Amino acid sequence: MTRAARISLPLFDGISMTARLHRIAALAGLSASLFVATVALPHAAVAQSNALPMPLESRDPAKPLTVIADQTWTGPEIQAQAKDFSRLEVGSFKYDASQGPVILLIDYAATWPDPENKGEAIIDVGIECPEARDPCAIPITLGTIGIHTEYMGESVVNVGPAPQAAWIGRESHAYTFPQDTYVEVRLALQDRRNLDPKAIRARLFYGDHDRDALPGQKTRFGAVMKVALALGVLLALLVWWMRRG
Repeated sequence: MTRAARISLPLFDGISMTARLHRIAALAGLSASLFVATVALPHAAVAQSNALPMPLESRDPAKPLTVIADQTWTGPEIQAQAKDFSRLEVGSFKYDASQGPVILLIDYAATWPDPENKGEAIIDVGIECPEARDPCAIPITLGTIGIHTEYMGESVVNVGPAPQAAWIGRESHAYTFPQDTYVEVRLALQDRRNLDPKAIRARLFYGDHDRDALPGQKTRFGAVMKVALALGVLLALLVWWMRRG
């Protein structure tokens, strides 16, 4: 037989495969949701854009952001470290220089098992320009993203089906390329210490985003100000002590 026979049933004519599955489930006396859960794979490294809802707004409401890609990963696939192979596909695009740099924004949600000690996670950023004659010229400082508990804040977030307490970190890099360069972006999880990741969300977009801290998050500026204040107090005490002598 050179070609499979095609059977046409009036009950399913003119509807999509998804609709057919739902109709089969209804005929079998099962709800569509139960049927889908029954046939779903037990685990798949599929991104879910609604698994970690985190705010992202333009600094200027009159100039909205242009989102290119929005991916979120949860589950065993984000437990990988440097010794493991991990490949999280963020997205691809053709660069439009007229819109300015492309921003890669990472939101990292994790629990902090031992708050008495610092936690950190390193993420490699893989950027390829497969259609260009030369490799993408990316500064080495933009090739990794570091997540550090010093700049994370505790918050209740929706990671998966129910809200839970987690520590949230947000980091970003800006990239430029020659006009019309086709670019592919992916992430690889490297060494991690004292952090148990629950969700990682990556977004690519054009535009100037609001860089205010997330709820409960510490910023580098805030940390610098605290250090400067502490040094100022120590200096004032030193001057006072020297004048006394």
